[in-house]
Amino acid sequence: MPTTRHRAGVAALALAVVTCSLAVGSGAPAGGAEQLSIRKVDASDFPVVRVAALFAGPRPDIAGVAVRENGRLVEDLDVVPVGQSTTPLGIVLVIDTSGSMAAGGRLDQAKIAARGFVERKLPNDQIALVAFSNSPRVAVNFTDDPGLLTAAIEGLAPSGETALWDAVRLGANLFADRSDLLPYLVVLSDGADTVSGSGPEDALGAVRGAQAGVFSIAITGPGDSDVPALRALADSTGGDFAETADARQLAAVYENLQRVLQNQYELTWTSKASASPLEIGLKIGSASATASVPFNSVSLGSVAQPRAVEIPTTPAPLAGPLGPVVVAVLAALAAAAAGVAVLAFRREGRGLEEVLRAYSAGAPDPVRAEQAERGMVPDSLRRAVETTARLAGGTGALARLDTKLEQADLKIKAQEGVLFFGAGLTLLTLVVFVAGGPVLGLAAAVVGALAPIAILNLLAERRRGAFTKQLPDTLQLLASSLRAGYSLLQGLDAVAEEVADPMGRELRRVVLETRLGRELELSLEDLAGRMGSPDFEWVVMAIRIQREVGGNLAELLSSVSETMVSRERLRREVSALTAEGRLSAIIVGALPLVIGVAITVLNPGYINILFTTTLGRLMILAAVLLTVAGFWWMKKVIQIDV
Repeated sequence: MPTTRHRAGVAALALAVVTCSLAVGSGAPAGGAEQLSIRKVDASDFPVVRVAALFAGPRPDIAGVAVRENGRLVEDLDVVPVGQSTTPLGIVLVIDTSGSMAAGGRLDQAKIAARGFVERKLPNDQIALVAFSNSPRVAVNFTDDPGLLTAAIEGLAPSGETALWDAVRLGANLFADRSDLLPYLVVLSDGADTVSGSGPEDALGAVRGAQAGVFSIAITGPGDSDVPALRALADSTGGDFAETADARQLAAVYENLQRVLQNQYELTWTSKASASPLEIGLKIGSASATASVPFNSVSLGSVAQPRAVEIPTTPAPLAGPLGPVVVAVLAALAAAAAGVAVLAFRREGRGLEEVLRAYSAGAPDPVRAEQAERGMVPDSLRRAVETTARLAGGTGALARLDTKLEQADLKIKAQEGVLFFGAGLTLLTLVVFVAGGPVLGLAAAVVGALAPIAILNLLAERRRGAFTKQLPDTLQLLASSLRAGYSLLQGLDAVAEEVADPMGRELRRVVLETRLGRELELSLEDLAGRMGSPDFEWVVMAIRIQREVGGNLAELLSSVSETMVSRERLRREVSALTAEGRLSAIIVGALPLVIGVAITVLNPGYINILFTTTLGRLMILAAVLLTVAGFWWMKKVIQIDV
């Protein structure tokens, strides 16, 4: 039976694992896969070809960039970062200055973010500033002068209504005379359009005419922020969308966005192609992109969807100013609980005085022992365990779970297991739900509910199988002991010291129970039921019959042992005959996972839609459930009881 110290250790260890999972999960930033977009192909000076590419991912190894034209690998390739290239970026900052931006210091935070964006710009970047309230205005046209831009940003003040779509059109039209720039718009607004003379379709048409990529940012909260329209504007132009209810996050949003925009490269080579159009294939890291351009012409592409402006990097409940404090408290609780678990499981030294103390201290006081046991476990935890036992005790589930835990040799009570299982599953589901959304939360709940049960069944089945394999040899040893003149109890004691676990441990328990006054047959029957072994039930039946009617027990046990050996031989023959079915089940069950991993490595853009859309996540969940169901069905088909 598990000691009180061990039960306290299990409780503390479970608390440590759950708390640590919550603390770690709360600070884990989301990440996206590498993506690549060809923004511009300039073949106007053919055979010299220049390509501007935007890469969403970590800074790549320039030496590993590969280009193919019409299927042929380009050897003499010159790759330079966009800051050193001849193709500057053109970025229009479109900032909402309506009256609602005064609430909560939104415009002040937007000005701080815009100033940081300007300060970190590359030397050849051309930035323009468009502010809008009742109507849009060009505060600064394209310039590379940070001082001029900073002064214009400082002059922004909140007032009036929201002319969002007129401002987007005005910003896109600034590129009409600047074909030398790679065009981008960064649109920030906290409210829906109220006074524009044009609509979202007109704004989208102007952006597409300028071949610009739009990165839109929405400040949500009290008000009527048009999140769907801003998201659609970004998606329709191949850009990206971000939203936040905390204006203090804007600096991080702009910083991440600028990091993406600066992760662009200009590739130059002398083409050897002879047929027009020129088909270009580009590979950076694990991402690839293609483009086509006729000779002596220029082609503009669409911006990739880098998803690099993810905010917040922590789940929403921990995204505020107290988030780091909460994470630190959770980490401290996890460390404290882990320390309690270590102390509870620590094996104390057993010196001579401690061994003799049990004989010199007299009989233990039951009341004091119970108080000591209760003192090691917090009252709240003890009450929770008792409540769990009351709720589940009437269904017989706890008795079945106790049997399963004993079969798996896990030193924990059934009610403790149910309590920690329910608490851990609830916390896991909540953390994944907050961090990844409802679909991932549902998937985590399903996996979290099934995985511990499957592991428990696996451990119990493995131990039960080991017990069954040891049984024939154990019976032969017991029969030999009886022939040597030992009594049945003496023979069991001798065999228990010779055989390995789990048989040795279970027989020692039977001997101990018998010496404490319990009938031998009852202890053996409990062993058979505890291990779920029909073979051992036959042994118990043979012993009971022999003790009632007499006979040669040694010969009877030898006969039973030979029968079990024959049955084991038959089991192995059946296992050999069903090996093909088992292998087919394993291959069919693993095939979807293997194919998914292969596609992810070879062509991540093709499969990413499964992980980035709600429908894709639902399809993954359905595929997992169907695969598990199919694997279970095939296992039942090939499983033959002998």
